[in-house]
Amino acid sequence: MSDPYLLARARAQRTVPVPADRAELTGLRRAVDDVERRLVDVAADGIQELMTGWAPDVEPASGALGDSDVHRTASAVRLVTLACCIRHCWPDPSQPLYPGQPAAQEDVIAALTPLQDTLAPHDGAAMLGQTGHFLTALRFLRACGHLSPDIGDGMIRLGPMVALWSERDVAELRSGYDILPAPRKG
Repeated sequence: MSDPYLLARARAQRTVPVPADRAELTGLRRAVDDVERRLVDVAADGIQELMTGWAPDVEPASGALGDSDVHRTASAVRLVTLACCIRHCWPDPSQPLYPGQPAAQEDVIAALTPLQDTLAPHDGAAMLGQTGHFLTALRFLRACGHLSPDIGDGMIRLGPMVALWSERDVAELRSGYDILPAPRKG
């Protein structure tokens, strides 16, 4: 396989197994270096894989200047849901953020529920309506790779995209750790 093909495959599949063939691994590293990217080791369910990310000294355009064709702002529900997942999956900010530890989805939803409009009645249908947007946000975050795919065990795990966050981003999370939505007590 040609080096550009290896890179395209790695980007399209988000994560790829570590090539057993040294020549293939060397080709992938060469292709990644040519486009100012890097390979990041990620663990998906205990299996070591590789993912492409930006080189540490390269910051892609964020669209922060208001170019809506480049940057789409995440909704508040998605951001708060991600923040809550981070706090639940990362109980000790002195430890590395990724891979974190699994957190019960019901605990994450329970921590999010008080953050919304609580004026609606709390019967069964109203509760589903109150948590539905958080469940939708979880599906979106899983699809984007910020959370690992749902494997049906009721647990939330940080996804491989989190492994790509820069040390500066993780330092920001550490400094604001106390304001992330925390697990409910009792």
